[in-house]
Amino acid sequence: MEYLMQTFPERRFDVTNWIEAWLGLPCCLITRKSLELQSEEVVLRTQNCCCNVTQRRPYAQLTLLEERTMFWGICAGINSDLAPMNDKGEGGIVPGCGCSQELVHEIVRELNLRKDGRGKVAQMRQQRFMLEKLSKLAVQVPLLLTHFGVAYPPDEATVRRIFGARAPPMRPLAEVGCMERMPEFQPSAYDVTCCLQSICCTSRHLELAQDEAVLTTKQTITGTVVTSRVPYANIESVNPKNICGCLAFLEAGELTRPPGQVEGQPLQPGFGCDAGLVERIRADLQARVDVRGNTGQIKQLEKMMVKFGDFAAELPLVLDKVGADASYPPSQQTMNAVYGAQGPEISPPSEMPHEMPSQNFPTRTFNVRNEFQNLGGLIGTCGIAGCLKHEMVLEPEQVVTTFQTNCGTSIDRKPYAQLRAVDEEIFCCCCHMVNLLSPGWFGDSEKLNEIAGELQARKVGRGNIAQLRNQENTMVKALESDIRMDILLKKKDISYPPSQQTLQAIYGENPPHLPPVSSERGQALHLSASEQMERRVFDITNIFEKICCCLQTTSLELNDEEAIFRKSSCCLKAVRREPYAQLGSVEPARAFFGLCVNVQTDQNFVCP
Repeated sequence: MEYLMQTFPERRFDVTNWIEAWLGLPCCLITRKSLELQSEEVVLRTQNCCCNVTQRRPYAQLTLLEERTMFWGICAGINSDLAPMNDKGEGGIVPGCGCSQELVHEIVRELNLRKDGRGKVAQMRQQRFMLEKLSKLAVQVPLLLTHFGVAYPPDEATVRRIFGARAPPMRPLAEVGCMERMPEFQPSAYDVTCCLQSICCTSRHLELAQDEAVLTTKQTITGTVVTSRVPYANIESVNPKNICGCLAFLEAGELTRPPGQVEGQPLQPGFGCDAGLVERIRADLQARVDVRGNTGQIKQLEKMMVKFGDFAAELPLVLDKVGADASYPPSQQTMNAVYGAQGPEISPPSEMPHEMPSQNFPTRTFNVRNEFQNLGGLIGTCGIAGCLKHEMVLEPEQVVTTFQTNCGTSIDRKPYAQLRAVDEEIFCCCCHMVNLLSPGWFGDSEKLNEIAGELQARKVGRGNIAQLRNQENTMVKALESDIRMDILLKKKDISYPPSQQTLQAIYGENPPHLPPVSSERGQALHLSASEQMERRVFDITNIFEKICCCLQTTSLELNDEEAIFRKSSCCLKAVRREPYAQLGSVEPARAFFGLCVNVQTDQNFVCP
């Protein structure tokens, strides 16, 4: 359990770059930087006498962590989403005079531990653990039905008597006890060095570990080593590309295009023509992203929800058979008998947080070719490129965009959970666009409205919002199963927690660790782990923006599940919908001695 639910002490590092601080000395702007590693998030503070900027990011949103060393380990720095470093080596976190290798190594080690222990990797491990335990219970509970002589499925009279009008679905026991194991992957390693890089004494190696991809780039002449680690759940897409029918390479989100870099460095092994090797890397990486990433997470949550639904149908039958209270919520007398005067709070069964936490969608295909772009390609290549094929396929779990001409092919795959936002824009009252797509000549408004509606529905029904909804529903169902089992144990006069002797008699010399006392007896769940938020609307129009952009106004709507940014003027209408899980850092930045204040997220800038 310690492996699954790791906790870390708070640590603070002074990451001031003294060269940067000395350069500001003539203007009395000595900039100090500190890095705080808190229990759930990392905070980077930058301050001087003129400005104060705070970057705060949960470990689950720390997509990439890149340790860079130069001159054979003498110089060291860190590139991450928190502080991106550009192609010239500017930015990032470079403490001291740039030579604090031990400090950089310690910070990277701590961040990797917390990223694994409190981030996406930890979420996947916990879900796998939960699903394995639920699959075990899915076999044990039917054994209780058999032991107590309970008929399953029960007759209609029994169903009406116990459940009334709220009868849960009852699957056959053959399906209830079925356990689908998750695929296991062996570590893989690939040499992805390009021939041009070999000439420059540079090598690149890709390692696909159990939970993350590791890309290591070494430059022998300068002694530069760059190690990039990205969890599979944070890889936005795995996109193979082909140029002129022979050159093949692979792009993989921030693994090949780190934060702060305009142009990425795709994986193009050998002479760039080994399409077979590129496809093997793509298939291997894509399989891990599908299972260990966001798509795999939502599928596991749905499986857990089904398991808890089975328990909700089976346990009341056992309670009824032994003469215990089978109603839910139980009567106050039952609650007092089991838990005493201070029992857990229970929501009535009609108050599930979400009636439909996630949805299944059919595959749909849209032609999104822009005719101006198609015409420009024909004229620019004298017809050699041929007509452009630009197609968007909305699959059940991901959106696949294909861009193809005679000169090359590009395929972009992105799970709906990685769809940061759905942007709708109208320029000059006639040019329509959704997520930079503008089919037809000026954007087919009817088609774009349909695409925007489909993307929004799938982003909500199969993305981060659906994950949170499933988790909230699962918590309520888990609490119900927990309380019903406590009632059964009380009725049969079975003490819980059991003594150490009882545990050893059942499990041997290595019994399982039980939850702490404060988290047992029906109170094992944090019902306030997520909250329902009220809708709020703010006018965030910037006066300079309004003067320079034709009286443009900007508003921010915060509903229960996402932030909606709306811009409107006589020549522009834009709507951006962004789930809170994709906002990144949200902290006020102050400049000019606190006179100017703004808030910047990963995708938006708020300066009212």
